[in-house]
Amino acid sequence: MASIFSKLLTGRNASLLFATMGTSVLTTGYLLNRQKVCAEVREQPRLFPPSADYPDLRKHNNCMAECLTPAIYAKLRNKVTPNGYTLDQCIQTGVDNPGHPFIKTVGMVAGDEESYEVFADLFDPVIKLRHNGYDPRVMKHTTDLDASKDHFLFDKPV
Repeated sequence: MASIFSKLLTGRNASLLFATMGTSVLTTGYLLNRQKVCAEVREQPRLFPPSADYPDLRKHNNCMAECLTPAIYAKLRNKVTPNGYTLDQCIQTGVDNPGHPFIKTVGMVAGDEESYEVFADLFDPVIKLRHNGYDPRVMKHTTDLDASKDHFLFDKPV
């Protein structure tokens, strides 16, 4: 009995066996766990009206406080990303930290990848304000990976 297993698990047979098992496991996992890539938005009903939950941002110095309006808050407050992230969790850091008048921070975080789509009415103006007019819905960031075009201070001949 031991000779059968020792023959299977030696040399080329073992690598073929493990490759076949690994491929079958990966294929099975892919077929059983196919998920949609786009963000599905869930609604989470609240007990209080939006005006009661809207944070007081009058003395805050961050991009989120500048862009968040009661209308945007009322529109987005019930939305939840597929991973369970809410608008209140996004803006919590900006509410807790009012900032300094001379150092303007963003004041919000994206909890997951879908936050940029689900809360786009708030994220897009914040990105535009923070990055000097860059509009993520219209503009496309150029990427040039050609290393011959990179010239740094120490690359120049003396």
